[in-house]
Amino acid sequence: MLKNLNLLLTMKRVLLSLTFSMLAVISLMAQSRVVSGTITSEDEPNGIPGVNVSVKGTMVGTISDIDGTYTLTIPEGSNVLSFSFVGFMTQERVIDNQSQIDVFLEPDVKTLGEVVVVGYGTQSAKMSVQSISSLDNSQIERMPIFTAQEALQGQAAGVQLTGTSGVGGAQQNIRIRGVASLTAGGSPLFVVDGVPLNDGSSGDYGNESGAVALNPLMELNPNEIQSISVLKDASAVAIYGSRGANGVILIETKKGKSGASRINVDFYRGVQNPTTLRPYMSLQQYNQYRADRSANPVSSFPQTGFDWPEAVIEQGKISNLNVSASGGSDNTTYFISGTYFMQDTYALGNELDRFNGRLNMTHKFSDKARFGANVGLAKTYNDRINSDNSTFAPLTSAFLHLPYNKPFDENGNYTRLGFVPNLLALADLAQTDYITRRTTANTYFEFDILPDLTFKTDWGIDQIQTEETMRYPDIIEPTGQGYKRIIQDYKWLSTNTLNYQKYFGNDHYLGALLGYSYEQSDFASMTVEGSGFVSDKLPNVASAATPTITSATGTGWKLASYFARVNYRYKDKLLFEGSARRDGSSRFGMDNRYGNFWALSGGWVLSEEKFLQNNSFLDFLKVNASYGTAGNDRVDNFASLGLYQAGSLGDYGGSPGIYPSQPANPTLGWEESAQFDFTLYATMFNSKLDVEASVWNKRTTGLLLDVPIPYTTGYTSYAQNAGTMRNRGIDLMINSLNVQSSGFEWRTILNVGFLENEVLDLPGASEDSEGRKFVQGSSSQRAIEGYSVNTFYLVRYSGINPETGEAEWLNADNEPTTTYSTNNREIIGSAIPRISGGLTNSLSYKGLELSALFTFTEGNYIMFDDLRFLYNPNNLNSFNLDPQLLNYWTEDNRNSFAPRLDGDTQSNFGQRSTIHLRKGDHIRLRNLSLTYNIPANILERTKVLRSARIYGMMQNMLTFSSLEDGLEPEISGNGSDNQIQGESFFTPAQAKSFTLGVSLGF
Repeated sequence: MLKNLNLLLTMKRVLLSLTFSMLAVISLMAQSRVVSGTITSEDEPNGIPGVNVSVKGTMVGTISDIDGTYTLTIPEGSNVLSFSFVGFMTQERVIDNQSQIDVFLEPDVKTLGEVVVVGYGTQSAKMSVQSISSLDNSQIERMPIFTAQEALQGQAAGVQLTGTSGVGGAQQNIRIRGVASLTAGGSPLFVVDGVPLNDGSSGDYGNESGAVALNPLMELNPNEIQSISVLKDASAVAIYGSRGANGVILIETKKGKSGASRINVDFYRGVQNPTTLRPYMSLQQYNQYRADRSANPVSSFPQTGFDWPEAVIEQGKISNLNVSASGGSDNTTYFISGTYFMQDTYALGNELDRFNGRLNMTHKFSDKARFGANVGLAKTYNDRINSDNSTFAPLTSAFLHLPYNKPFDENGNYTRLGFVPNLLALADLAQTDYITRRTTANTYFEFDILPDLTFKTDWGIDQIQTEETMRYPDIIEPTGQGYKRIIQDYKWLSTNTLNYQKYFGNDHYLGALLGYSYEQSDFASMTVEGSGFVSDKLPNVASAATPTITSATGTGWKLASYFARVNYRYKDKLLFEGSARRDGSSRFGMDNRYGNFWALSGGWVLSEEKFLQNNSFLDFLKVNASYGTAGNDRVDNFASLGLYQAGSLGDYGGSPGIYPSQPANPTLGWEESAQFDFTLYATMFNSKLDVEASVWNKRTTGLLLDVPIPYTTGYTSYAQNAGTMRNRGIDLMINSLNVQSSGFEWRTILNVGFLENEVLDLPGASEDSEGRKFVQGSSSQRAIEGYSVNTFYLVRYSGINPETGEAEWLNADNEPTTTYSTNNREIIGSAIPRISGGLTNSLSYKGLELSALFTFTEGNYIMFDDLRFLYNPNNLNSFNLDPQLLNYWTEDNRNSFAPRLDGDTQSNFGQRSTIHLRKGDHIRLRNLSLTYNIPANILERTKVLRSARIYGMMQNMLTFSSLEDGLEPEISGNGSDNQIQGESFFTPAQAKSFTLGVSLGF
């Protein structure tokens, strides 16, 4: 605590020193002239912030504020002002007797660069020494996306996005530069308008009911997004300290601009279907297989049945309506938006409805004081379906149902079907509602203490309320079952910063940021269950004969942080940056509660050197290098504490009691990732070709592991920082303007990431037969020292012996054997792709735009665990089977898929092995869009319309892979679990969609 007080006092001393220094300078210049003005450009008619304004021949200067205005005291004897900004040509103006000088900057095509959002600020993309991938709303609005994360698919090198399933609102996995943890969370930190979101909790809401895990950002409306920035290297993420190890995604929502009100209306409607549909035995095929395996003729089996997959999989519908208005005066701006989104997926009983509202506004009290607020409201209704490993999940049930099971009896009533339930009755009679209400808000106040020194204070909240109701009728669960869960998740934070920016002459720039933030999150939930309902017409759990409160819990965490960043530029040629953060978290042990994280980076703009100037092809060339650290705090709130538990397990002799459930570890701390990055960025041929390449290496130490301890302690294991992991790779981005002539333009963007993941050390972990330490993830994969965190460890299937008709597997000596044994398991491959990325081609001609995005992965494997059921001949008469079992060995069919019907290996054919493993390499046409922009001369005739476009979009329409029909390459049925990726158990395939829409501007 004393250390924190000393740091705070130091910050105050720095502020006072800066203040007194500037006051002294102002005093010396009190008798000098004062000049002010506004700096604008064609694209920024309301003012350009951050322009360097200096008095030529002196060290006196300032930068323009947020609305492009400046004020500068001119020393005696000086008479020329210089105006410079990255991307624009430098201008000089003679002062003479003028007190106001307004400047209109012209773009410099050779150095023109965008401004990117960074932690707690913005930077010129070409002057930044951080590794950042960014998208703006012009790119986002042309994608047929339904969630914010989908905008990143194939658009950012080093970013892997995998949809867990095709269910509405399903969780999506995002990994930035690999998997950096085993047991702690692996998702990046999401920051919306400066508010770090509670992105982990809501994804787990409702899992106790067996429902599929949800996307924690499904409440965020893509129509409201202005920009997305992905922070990848240490110099970019160190400012977020203990939460930056997995990368950071900054999302800025749209803001208003001064001027007349602008109204925009966007509407689209479309249909959805699964990208692929797995084969299954028809009633005739099933009866034939039964007859082949028995002495009974086909006629002895049921001759009528029901096609369950056809009934459960239907054409889905999607629609979206967004209305927004923006505008304002010179002092006040606003942006208002409202959206309704509906998705009725192809899976029976699954529907998602989302309502969004947003109000963003800014107000300028004076040239020095500004206020702003960003408020987003969302309500989501989700008719949920169960997770894939449950027979209550629609696709799981549909493909397991015997083809002669019927949903209705002869009187038209629903039938009770036992272990695999009647899905039609479930969809019709059951209640599976999940309602989310979410509020994210941020308000801030800025004040210019000095022309170069700004104080900002902001306050934000992220509040989530969920209500989940499940009510199964008697036909599904005898006597009925009910479930109710209510969750309150409330987080607030306060952040205060001092931002200093100053040019010293034309050569030197210094920027400094000092800040303090405090966050607190409180979580409470209550779950009530009941069974024994006298009637299905009684929906409430309280109506159950045996209602029980199964859990009523509360938890929370706190985080206090100090952070700083310093930037220095010399002649916009030599670039330096340093950042640091100190975090104190309630989640970790008393002896290791505070952590320090830092980064150093430097850049060299080679194109500013004389030996590279005046060449015919190179516009801009820069190299960056950075090294630094970041942490991962995604652990249970009480992971370091000694815990006791009460309840039935604590009873002793019939009397209530408590028992120790977790040992304390006061030294438990966060995982720490140290990352090196080297990046080259070049612009060539008059900005027609951009190339960015990064080589990086990230080493994570202190992995949180459950290490075994002696049973005499009363525990089996306890959490400690023990393991080490490494991710390294190459990120490559190429953006080329291939053709630009006579109104025709063709642009290509390639984003590709190369990744290698390796577990380096697992002290205290279990060992396999060859002495390799490992941590078990699932029955099919584990993290093994020297290999990937998601390594498949399976018995290798050899095939059907053409002479004997028996199935064979490879033994420890790599020889075929008919004996299946888990002792013969070996390392096969990884669920993590070695290569992933996207290729976008955009063509435009006189208002007509065509864009196609292909995404791809290479080097990963997928375990289709459901095939163990469908390939298992022993499941005959219990479940439906795969049609390939009809291709069994006979004397006349020696090149078969399945073993002989009377063979000894029939019983083991469904055992877990590489027969269920597939390569996940694929190329997918992710997005295809065709847009027509109505010409301006036609719009002028309407006297109302400012813009209008008509568009059609397709998503996931084509997939190229080696997988057979029915197997989806982009899937991970275990959600965001770091230890289990690339596994499927009847997981719904991704949806392919076709939409038509219109966008109007008034």
